[in-house]
Amino acid sequence: MPTTRGGPDPLIAEARKRWNRASEAEDQQRKRILLAKQFRAGDQWDAALKISRAGGQAIQGQPAQPARPCLVVDRLSQPVRQVSNTIKNASFGFDVLPNGGGADTDTAEIYKGAMRRTHNDARAESPLEWAADGAIEGGIGWFRLRADYVHQFWDGDPNNPEVFDQEIRMERITNNLTVYCDPSCLHPTRRTALWMIQTEDLDRDDFKQRWPKADLKSLDEFEATGDMKGWVTQDSVRIADYWHVEFEDRAFCELNDGTIVEKTKGSKYDDKQIKRERVMRVPRIYCDKINAVQKLEPTYEWLGTRIPLFPVLGEELNIDGKCVLRGIISEGMDAQRMVNYTYSGAMEIFALEPKSPWIAEAQTVAPFAGIWQTANLYNYSYLPWERTSADSTPPFRTDRRGDTLQAAVMLMQVSEDAIKATTSTGDASLGNTNPNERSGRALQALQAQSDLANSNYPDNVRRALIDAAYEMSVVLPRITRPGQILQILGLDDEPKQVMVGKPYKEGANGVPEAAPPEITPDMPNFQDSVYQFYDLNNGRYAVTVTVGKATATKREEGAAALGELIPHLPPEMAAVATPDYVEQLSFPGAQKIAERLRSALPPALQEKDEKSDIPPQAQMMIQQLQMQLQQAMQALQTDQAKQQATIQSTQIKAQADVQLSQEDAQRDLQLQQMKLQAEMAMEEQKLRIQTEAEMRIAQMKADLEITLQRMKDESAERIAEKNAEAKARQSRKVSTSRDENGNMSAEVSGDFQ
Repeated sequence: MPTTRGGPDPLIAEARKRWNRASEAEDQQRKRILLAKQFRAGDQWDAALKISRAGGQAIQGQPAQPARPCLVVDRLSQPVRQVSNTIKNASFGFDVLPNGGGADTDTAEIYKGAMRRTHNDARAESPLEWAADGAIEGGIGWFRLRADYVHQFWDGDPNNPEVFDQEIRMERITNNLTVYCDPSCLHPTRRTALWMIQTEDLDRDDFKQRWPKADLKSLDEFEATGDMKGWVTQDSVRIADYWHVEFEDRAFCELNDGTIVEKTKGSKYDDKQIKRERVMRVPRIYCDKINAVQKLEPTYEWLGTRIPLFPVLGEELNIDGKCVLRGIISEGMDAQRMVNYTYSGAMEIFALEPKSPWIAEAQTVAPFAGIWQTANLYNYSYLPWERTSADSTPPFRTDRRGDTLQAAVMLMQVSEDAIKATTSTGDASLGNTNPNERSGRALQALQAQSDLANSNYPDNVRRALIDAAYEMSVVLPRITRPGQILQILGLDDEPKQVMVGKPYKEGANGVPEAAPPEITPDMPNFQDSVYQFYDLNNGRYAVTVTVGKATATKREEGAAALGELIPHLPPEMAAVATPDYVEQLSFPGAQKIAERLRSALPPALQEKDEKSDIPPQAQMMIQQLQMQLQQAMQALQTDQAKQQATIQSTQIKAQADVQLSQEDAQRDLQLQQMKLQAEMAMEEQKLRIQTEAEMRIAQMKADLEITLQRMKDESAERIAEKNAEAKARQSRKVSTSRDENGNMSAEVSGDFQ
């Protein structure tokens, strides 16, 4: 046996102790679950009753005991399947919302799509539905999450980092009795459990093949002295995943200046500097694969916040501090026993009891004794008898079974009603209709009432899935590398590939193409570029789960609602809604008929293309701008590609050729545009010159007329002035003379006016 410092391995000793504790605490619960499993499988009679009804040979002094009916009329499977199939047909949707710390809605969609993909990939083995079925059956079922490699086989480049890419997978736990949980944890999802053990029994040959170096000698010694019954037998070896939680304490303190710092061993802070502090217990989840005496594989660390085993509970009770779980089977066992007993008793009364005897006078039937002795075995056409006296009465039969059989039938009905009462499943849910209830709405109300009575089961499934979804949101960013491509699913299960941790753009066939190293999210105008960036490690996200009806059920309800609404709509609105109604029907060719109905609608009622309202010139301009933007981005990519290693020279040359062709096309387009613009400018210039010339001529004519008129007026004024002066000169005469001093003097004679 492996030892540490001369003693048993402390890890194995701890696992043994904890297993024994869980086994003792869950013993009664496990017996109830096992009984429910056997009951569901058809083993519904107690062993003692089955033996007593099997009959027996004659014993001295006692006659032989004939076998008695021991029927199993299973009435529990139908309500179990009713609730189980409701969960299987339900649609579970994930909803991830940003919760601060730099989270955004686009990254939340990536989380949501990854969770959908994990849940969708697990549908082959249906871990969630299987766990729910275990809860409905016996009170609890389990499923688990696992981080596994994306590629199980690899034949590509050995240096490719995708070799170590991981993804989250959801797996079912087939036997819910193989999980042993910390009994001190009473949380509905067992989130706070400090340890769990999941066991598996292997054939000895399989065990030797998987772990050829295991210490089988120590196992053989443990078989005789072990304290875990059933872990080692002559034929099998039990192995287990021992999950345990260890805590790492981290101290944080807030200083007086508001700074938050982590307080480590090397840090020294004066108590006067610290305003407040707290110690955070960070869980570390570890798993060891062990057998009864040793550890088989290296310790594995789960990067989440809890042990990744998730229970789905049935009906949970707490009796004197102990958790008691039960499902529909355990609740309906006694009622099912009543059904089996009453059906078996009725059959015994009807088939196994002797027929009612004949009452007759011995003398009347004595001559025909051979016939009368077999009267209850053969169907004679008549039975002879002889009248021995005038008072002789014919033989007659008495029916002693009527009241007894009728009582048995009534008890059968009572036991059937007991099944419905204990399983909270009414006739409407089981498909049985009451002749007095003709209304479809009444039947739907009764079915909804029955569904509500068992709604705790879907609600417990939702609670477990919420916890699993939150754990996926914690683990996913820790197992993905920068540049890893994730496969996600959209709302309509449409697959999509995205790259996380690095900027990328969508390439051919939707495959992400990483951006060059110089393209970073911190660059200006990065949001306006063709690149996208999702950082799963940035921000906090809240997770919830919605439970809806199956897609087929939603479609049927939508079609029924439209069918009731259409007769009350105006003719135009009814014509618009009719194609949608036909499209939701499930008969062959419904889609084609709906398309024909839409095409037959008047143009005013048909759906319009958003681009049809844009003028052709604007559409052409938008296309040209898009082409220019695309050419500019391609040119940028070409310039960046030229700076790469020489191994990409061929690609660079091809890109350069494409770029040259695009530039030639662009120049031709620009020349044509310039020519057209020049012709238009010349026409505009010609028209403008002609208009200006006409305006100038008209202005010159007007100016000339004004000038001529002014000249005429001025000439007339001058002529008038001259005439006036001439007339004045004629009317007066002036004579001049000099005096003795030589001064000139003038003398005017004549009239002076």
